[in-house]
Amino acid sequence: MMARLTVDGCQKDYVCYDFVPRHHNVIRYRKGVAVIVDDYSTVCSWIQFKSGAAWKYDLFLSAKPVPVRCPVAGKFNFTQRGEVPFETRILGGVTLSPRPSLYCKENISDFSVCDTEQKEIWVDETYCLTVDHLGRPVDIYSDPDYKMKCIGFWKENLKSYLITYDELDAFSKYRCWVYQRADLNRVLMSQAAGPFCDLKQDVTSINASEGATVAIDMVEYERERDQCPMYFDDGTDPWKHSENYIKVFHYGTSASISASAILIVSVISITSLL
Repeated sequence: MMARLTVDGCQKDYVCYDFVPRHHNVIRYRKGVAVIVDDYSTVCSWIQFKSGAAWKYDLFLSAKPVPVRCPVAGKFNFTQRGEVPFETRILGGVTLSPRPSLYCKENISDFSVCDTEQKEIWVDETYCLTVDHLGRPVDIYSDPDYKMKCIGFWKENLKSYLITYDELDAFSKYRCWVYQRADLNRVLMSQAAGPFCDLKQDVTSINASEGATVAIDMVEYERERDQCPMYFDDGTDPWKHSENYIKVFHYGTSASISASAILIVSVISITSLL
């Protein structure tokens, strides 16, 4: 509960804020109406939140977000529909070095989360799928068209939400997504126009009437040499610590050697007794 002075400074109003515990780089909250009574049970009564039956939490997003593990990871081939689709472009406006001309038998739209920690989304609208006789990608020079960092996700109103951060996005650095797993290897996603998803937006939303810009239908296609495992988290428990890291198992240590020696001695002694 917070108090505020009115414009003339003669009266104090009391407002109640309902906060959800912070997860990732996101704080969700809702705000009640202002009243002149300073009783907590009155100010924070459920009736003071004039939102009706259809409502969702507002968002506080970190000004300096720290990337987290993306709830959707893997290598996907996607099709898109919407008013502002993903387009082929060069990040920064110019390539770092000249690119050789390559012949591609097939181009697809690629959505990948393949880094070791699975914290960054790469989108390439015209990705070269051609490989050589050893199964290795031919095009190793191209860069993705979009790079977005995952900074938070959760589940609310039976919908899964994701917030991404793109420093090069001229319209909004923060973007909200609605995502859903439709099959074992199929994921549906819809991107909002800004950092907040409208209550009407779902995974099939494609226009501004529902606050969306584009919807994508993704199917996994990981190849042998991609080393890009699929991962999915619907955001039911956003406070769960989930990090992708490499675990190194050390074999042949002194402890394991001594245990083996003890086991061998025990077997020999039993055999001798028999």
